[in-house]
Amino acid sequence: MAEKKKISKTEHFGIQRKIVANMTTESWQNIPHVTYTYEPDVTEFMIEYRRLNDDTTPETKITVNTLMLKVIVEGLKACPAMNAHIDFDRKYVRGVINTLEEINISLPMVLPNGEMMTINLHNFENKNLDEMVEYIKDVNRRIEKTDLNEVMFDVSMDNTITGLKQGKIKQTLQRIIGSKTGKHKVKTLSGKAKSEYYKIPETDRLTKRDIEQGSITISNIGSVYRNQRGAAALIEIIPPQVCAIAVGAIQDKPVVIVNENDEKEIAIRQVLPLTIVFDHRALDFGDIVPFIKCLDGIFEEPEIIHTWKKGGTDDVDMELIKQERVEREAKYEDAKKREKEKREAEKAAEKAKREAEKAAAKAKKEAERAQKEAEEAQRKAEKEAEEAKKKAEKDAEEAKKKAEKEAEDARKKAEKEEKERAKKEAERVKKEAEKAKKEAEKAEREAKRIKEREEKAQREIEKAQQEAEKAKAKAEKAMEDAEKARIEAQKLAPENEE
Repeated sequence: MAEKKKISKTEHFGIQRKIVANMTTESWQNIPHVTYTYEPDVTEFMIEYRRLNDDTTPETKITVNTLMLKVIVEGLKACPAMNAHIDFDRKYVRGVINTLEEINISLPMVLPNGEMMTINLHNFENKNLDEMVEYIKDVNRRIEKTDLNEVMFDVSMDNTITGLKQGKIKQTLQRIIGSKTGKHKVKTLSGKAKSEYYKIPETDRLTKRDIEQGSITISNIGSVYRNQRGAAALIEIIPPQVCAIAVGAIQDKPVVIVNENDEKEIAIRQVLPLTIVFDHRALDFGDIVPFIKCLDGIFEEPEIIHTWKKGGTDDVDMELIKQERVEREAKYEDAKKREKEKREAEKAAEKAKREAEKAAAKAKKEAERAQKEAEEAQRKAEKEAEEAKKKAEKDAEEAKKKAEKEAEDARKKAEKEEKERAKKEAERVKKEAEKAKKEAEKAEREAKRIKEREEKAQREIEKAQQEAEKAKAKAEKAMEDAEKARIEAQKLAPENEE
């Protein structure tokens, strides 16, 4: 049986998490995302940003977040294709892209309770920076009197009704069951509390219009953690939008720049990563190029941001601002030039120092080499004398060993020859004895054969005698039989005569 996992906390989805989970799941299931990370140099841009707030109060201060919203809005005006909604039927391969006139920004905001809610910032295409500041300030004011579960439930019910109109009956019933039953039931106001809440004027609280779907989503992840050193790789596109943008945190990075001599060099500059994600069903990379080029122009000539404030900036002020930027860049270039000359002087001094050290080191090395050669020659002479002595001793020792060896070899040779002669004589005697033995054995075998022949002849004689005796006996018997026959014949003769 599997061991039961220890759980520190169990928390069921609230209405906010349900909406986020549902929308992001739909996004990843249906939208082919393409992502591009854009990293502009914002060093001069940030200088102009600080100038932008020179005469402002804390209440009217323009934040980097608000300024970037305005930058992106200007980019969307140059590239309307990114501010669009798509309606695509995969079954029948039919699609419609609706480019929208209004730029309504879906902006995720961190609420006082730590939760995240996406607010719809309406009609930002016509707002200057001051109006944007006031709009966002008003949203924050109305959030304080808003019951988030209630307003999000209104949006959820509105989506449910839209689903019914589109014929998504099964999905609608499942969503109702999921939000109205069991532990996952969404808790909303009821009774007197609900009545009191809806007495609050809509101008003092958020409504479903404030959190409904915008025309594009812009997420400022840089404001969540300003010391981050990365960039968003990918964020989800919320359908039916075709684009989403993530603004990162400003970071110091090495950047290749061109100096006054038209030479490329590396400098530490401020970089702001922006991640642009688009729906490949509606857009190709070439379609977002006008957006990028517009932002390039803003960051290269950032004094334009002063025209975005209420009343703008007259031409004289703009010329002064441009002139100050040119002078600042000139000072920066002069400073770089002086720093370069200083580095070159230090480099030359360092080079001279290195060459002097190198010469001294070379002379020292030569002296050390000469001393080393003398010592080496002395060691070589001593070594040769020692080797000659060892060679003489070795030769004498080898001559002695050779003489002893030759004497020993002669002795061994004499002993060996003597042993060989004795061995050969013994072998000769042994061979003669063996030969005599063989001859004796041969004579013995011959005598045995003669004896056997004599015995055989004797046996044959005795046999012949026996045969002769038998023949004699047989002859005698034949004579007796013949005699008997004659006598019988004589007896029968007279009778025949008669």
